Amino acid sequence: MQKNGEQAQYLLQSVDNALCVLNLFDNTDKLSLTEIAAQMGMGKTTALRLVYTLEMRGFLCRGEDNKYSLGMRLFTLGNRVYEQKAYLPVVKPLLNQLTETVNESAHLVTWENRSRVILLYEALPHLSLRAEMDRSISSRPPHLTSTGLALLSTLSDEQIAAYADSAIFEKRTAYSISTREQLEEDVRFVRSHGYAINNQRFEQGMISIAVPVQRTKGAPADFAISISGPSTRIADRQDTIVQELFKTAGRISELL
Repeated sequence: MQKNGEQAQYLLQSVDNALCVLNLFDNTDKLSLTEIAAQMGMGKTTALRLVYTLEMRGFLCRGEDNKYSLGMRLFTLGNRVYEQKAYLPVVKPLLNQLTETVNESAHLVTWENRSRVILLYEALPHLSLRAEMDRSISSRPPHLTSTGLALLSTLSDEQIAAYADSAIFEKRTAYSISTREQLEEDVRFVRSHGYAINNQRFEQGMISIAVPVQRTKGAPADFAISISGPSTRIADRQDTIVQELFKTAGRISELL
């Protein structure tokens, strides 16, 4: 106890409070200033100064509804941590091998938050062109991508309903998901078949097929992998590609 007391004297209260604010988002995607102040047990003025500082530094972002969510700076720093762990050295060779097998682009995607997904790594068909994607690449709503649909399918019905309530169903192409009912139908397909298909829903003439990577069966997935390419090449090889994705996802799950 004495040691803990000695360590506590070095805590900087303002920094500790800021970190505690970030920890509030461990089990929720968005919080209002009022909710943050209440959960922190502090006045709104003090809470505002904390969240304003965090927002200016990129650790929080404020939406049009004036609610706060975790910012991209955390994502960037989190990726630095990920890169020091085992998953990228494990996943990259497997995705590169998958690309060589099917001769199409392979992708690794994760959640940015529960309303957007972001690309972590892309393996291209030619060895000289393989490259990790720029960290500044924009994220996308999950219903616009096969990997996003694969990730959504592993969430609870309540979480999917919450996403559908807030989603903007942008009509990117004639095939884009444009209604809640279409989204729910796609989620049912993924749960039934184990894979998701984005058939020209984000970009005309392009198809992507994805599967979730689950560390524990039945648990929400942190990652999904996909194969994408021109519809003229992908459609006729769909069954083969799906089986290769299943095999690669299984190997990644075993090694993570």
